[in-house]
Amino acid sequence: MKKTHLKLSINLEVKLHTGQTSLKLLFQRKDLCDWCLSLCLLKECLTETLIVSEDHGRKRLELQMVGTPGVNVRSQANLGPETTELRITPSDLDYLLHFFLKYYRDGVAEVDHLDLQVSSGTSGEPESYITFVVPDAVLPVSEEEARKRLGL
Repeated sequence: MKKTHLKLSINLEVKLHTGQTSLKLLFQRKDLCDWCLSLCLLKECLTETLIVSEDHGRKRLELQMVGTPGVNVRSQANLGPETTELRITPSDLDYLLHFFLKYYRDGVAEVDHLDLQVSSGTSGEPESYITFVVPDAVLPVSEEEARKRLGL
């Protein structure tokens, strides 16, 4: 089994909310190239597991692709205090990869974060969210500017 290990300048933070758990990942721009390349390796099935660890701590995210394109399954996560296991669908992986490749290309993201809704690996547990946060994003537009752009 091929595994790709990355130590990145990211912060992984598991948050417990009423009836829901979430994982927040804060990325640094300097790690984009390694992150994007590793997501591509996972997408192309050139690695089976992508293990991303904090360079300053013990927390880590383990990603594996699950399912095949066109098959209706959901991404699943087991969120733990130190290790989160994410089994991601091809369509969710494409969603992540598209966001991060555009951020890499442009030097700035269209939004400051991306949410991925996943089911819990434990039956009976509520759904969870994994939030990928980037530091460089376009400033949001005002309501008036949004209406103008939409022709309203």
